[in-house]
Amino acid sequence: MKRIAIVTGAARGIGKAVSLEFAKTGTVPVLIDKDKDVLTDAIYEIKVLQPDALSFVCDVSDIPGLINTIGSIVEAYKRIDILVNNAGILSKESIETITEEQWDRVMSINVKSAAFASGTCIKHMIRQRFGRIINISSMAARMGGISAGCAYSASKAALIGLTRDIAKKYAKYGITANAIAPGTTKGEMSKGFTRQELEDLVAGIPVGFLTDPGDIAKTVVFLSQDTAKSITGAVIDINGGTFMG
Repeated sequence: MKRIAIVTGAARGIGKAVSLEFAKTGTVPVLIDKDKDVLTDAIYEIKVLQPDALSFVCDVSDIPGLINTIGSIVEAYKRIDILVNNAGILSKESIETITEEQWDRVMSINVKSAAFASGTCIKHMIRQRFGRIINISSMAARMGGISAGCAYSASKAALIGLTRDIAKKYAKYGITANAIAPGTTKGEMSKGFTRQELEDLVAGIPVGFLTDPGDIAKTVVFLSQDTAKSITGAVIDINGGTFMG
């Protein structure tokens, strides 16, 4: 039986790379994103590799909508094996200037959605006695933001705490939870930086280049497999040597 993997923020960047890698390796990706047009293009490409793949338009900050979307996925496939909480937004506001509204938006998308998606999926994973939850955190959670703002760093650190809480409490059900903490990655997220900021970032990376989303995707797929059953509560740093925790 092919496993079913939900990927949030799946229309582009890391989320799309993860969905493509799942499709290549025999897992059925289910793409969630709020950008209908870009999502349509992504699912068209992925269905060439995995015809059973589906996509759902959903803003993950709308928690009732997110829960209903997961319910629709269960109706379609009768199971959920893997959840990749990838949806997130970059914030560059400092702690001196950030507004309450800006703070709440970052936390809602980056953390709250992951918590409620995980809780909803775990109910099904418990019945299956199998589950894999992989949260996409950030190097900013490990060492503080360089060009990223305080809310972004805090939200990604919260994801690590969420990961470890799930790992400890649900291991007895065959459910693992791990986090990946990428450095600055090629693609959509890096577009939030100016050219000079990116040049400065690359200059500080020992390997001399930005992280490729495909490398992150391969790590996600590894963590979702049976061979990774003993890995839980881990944070895997993929940052070209910038941070070594």
